[in-house]
Amino acid sequence: MAVGNLKAVTELQSCFEAMLDSICISQKSRNNIIIDINNYFDFRIAEFFKKINSKETQYCFMADIYKLYRLSLWSQDYCKGILGNYLKVFRFSDAECSFFEKFNKAAQEKDVEAAVKCYREFQNEGYDISYKILVYFFPEFDMKEHYNNIQIQPGQTVILDKPVQIDGDITIERGGSLLINGADVTIKGSVKTAGGRVRLHEARIKVEECAEPYWMDFKEIAVANIQNSFIDCGKNCGFLKQEAGRLIITGSEIRNTAEERAINFNGLSFLIKNTAFYNNDSGAVALSGPAKMVMSHCSFNDASADYGGAVQSESIGSVKIENCSFNRCRAAYLGPAVYFKYQKFGQFVSRCECNRCVPPGTEIFNVYEDDFELEMR
Repeated sequence: MAVGNLKAVTELQSCFEAMLDSICISQKSRNNIIIDINNYFDFRIAEFFKKINSKETQYCFMADIYKLYRLSLWSQDYCKGILGNYLKVFRFSDAECSFFEKFNKAAQEKDVEAAVKCYREFQNEGYDISYKILVYFFPEFDMKEHYNNIQIQPGQTVILDKPVQIDGDITIERGGSLLINGADVTIKGSVKTAGGRVRLHEARIKVEECAEPYWMDFKEIAVANIQNSFIDCGKNCGFLKQEAGRLIITGSEIRNTAEERAINFNGLSFLIKNTAFYNNDSGAVALSGPAKMVMSHCSFNDASADYGGAVQSESIGSVKIENCSFNRCRAAYLGPAVYFKYQKFGQFVSRCECNRCVPPGTEIFNVYEDDFELEMR
């Protein structure tokens, strides 16, 4: 945007530096940007267009260009010309060009109502843009959607990527798919499926009411995938019950479950890593049937149950728990951290630590004590 015009460089330098800070570019790489533009422009611009090859990345890039353009005063005509060139290179339609122009104006004037209207018109033209980009483009933008019950039919995919209030249940029929992608979801109800697909990615969930034992109940599902998400059950229910298939949870946080375990799994395999549990009044994780589990780098804080305050395994499959911490977990009888009901070789805990778990001396309960390498504090 700026190189080639001294006034533009002066006006836009601070915003450009802030963008580089946000993506953690080293000082050496920053210096090389200008060198590459001056000496290897054709190569770098060809490399750039190979990478910016999807609508999502192109829309995000244009949001940056418009944000820079909004800062220009002396060099506005020059920057507008550069902006127009990118719109042509990306071959944006008239509807896309009009959307960016109108949304940029609404962002400049901090007019949320106009921005929402502009976005709705864009959708009516058959286009869409992620809510994350809209908020990045216009930080004050807010558009909370409201639903009652959501019924997802076979072959239908429902994507929730904006703030949403749901007063009812989400039911996913076999062949249907639910993706909660970066959305803040407040719900009075539960999620049920027998054969549908479910994925949570960077979701924030607040369960205000739930009449079911678990907020999510999965039957006959192939894979459930939960990544970098935050779930607060508000002491209304357990978080998830799954009776088939695979479950993958990474980089997430699960809080305030009650009445049932946070997770009750008796499918085929369960992979969980870098996930934290807080305030699980009826325990955190339960395994049964043939379920296999690999758990690593997880933390359990204030989980309590009769047996296995944090983890209770009645599984006959292999269970591997490594590099986890158990803090203030409690059991009425045995295994405040981990309880293995079946004394089976292949179920082990290693390189974990327990802090103030009660009752002491039974933190990990299994007859094969030699399998455990446990650091207790």
